[in-house]
Amino acid sequence: MLNSLIHQTRKPDEIIVVDGQSTDNTVSIIEKLAEKVDNIKIITNKKKYTPYGLNLGIKNSKGNFVFIAGSHTEFDKKYVEYCVEFLMEHPEASAVGGVSLAMPVNEKSFIQKSMALSYSSPFGTASRHRYQVKEPQEVDTVAYACYRREVFDKVGYFNEKLLRNQDIEFNYRMRKKGLKIYLLPITNHYYVPNGLENFIKKNFSNGFWNYITLKISPYGISLRHFIPLIFVVYLLFLFLVLFLSKYFVFNIILAFPFFLYLLLDTLFSLKYAIKEKNILLLFCSFFTFFLLHISYGIGTFWSIINSLRFTRSETA
Repeated sequence: MLNSLIHQTRKPDEIIVVDGQSTDNTVSIIEKLAEKVDNIKIITNKKKYTPYGLNLGIKNSKGNFVFIAGSHTEFDKKYVEYCVEFLMEHPEASAVGGVSLAMPVNEKSFIQKSMALSYSSPFGTASRHRYQVKEPQEVDTVAYACYRREVFDKVGYFNEKLLRNQDIEFNYRMRKKGLKIYLLPITNHYYVPNGLENFIKKNFSNGFWNYITLKISPYGISLRHFIPLIFVVYLLFLFLVLFLSKYFVFNIILAFPFFLYLLLDTLFSLKYAIKEKNILLLFCSFFTFFLLHISYGIGTFWSIINSLRFTRSETA
């Protein structure tokens, strides 16, 4: 990630690395790199969590444009140049970002390639910044945004109560004040989690924070983020009815949405398998699509259960 920022066509005035007290050799590697690159600055995030680190970096930055970079991502070499030029040429835009196209770390791994597909497919996720666009378009949120500095004066900073979705909630506050966000047709590559366990944990965590975000900011998150939850609740209800009901026709009608889901899963997986000319990707992709939706939906479901349990314990 850092190398792709250093070698931008428009060199950033400063690169602020906010370290959450990492226990590996990350800091020493960056310090050695900083000896060769004069615009790198390291700040320690004593509280460790992401939104505090983001705010810390923003408050210590000096430029007119603030670019939020994430880990596990390789940025297009013209990304900074394109973002800044677009903001300078379009005063109506307050923030911009590019496409975050998911990529496998290991090109030979069918599972990782299928994970990448699930993140960068309209069937896998409804976020527009996850797949290619041909021209700039106004959106509700973007990944790796480049903000005008005055945005933070008007909107404030990232909500430090949100360990996830802090960017989605922040961008909602922007739009509430009439500030526009644009997705640009430039592609960055996000590398997917290494292994199914990490894939499941990431999706579960993302889903878990949706309900918390909704409680903190009722309009700060879109309905699309709760579709996997609806799917999980539907499946629970479906299996319960199928177990108890003896009415065959009613059961078939009730199961129709699930059959439709399986058909769409198959079609998107088959399309990818044909494109890659490997039939094994049909089965891997079919599995990872389902795993993405289920793990994400269960995360939101478990968050609601936890919230209800906590509320009951408080009132008891």
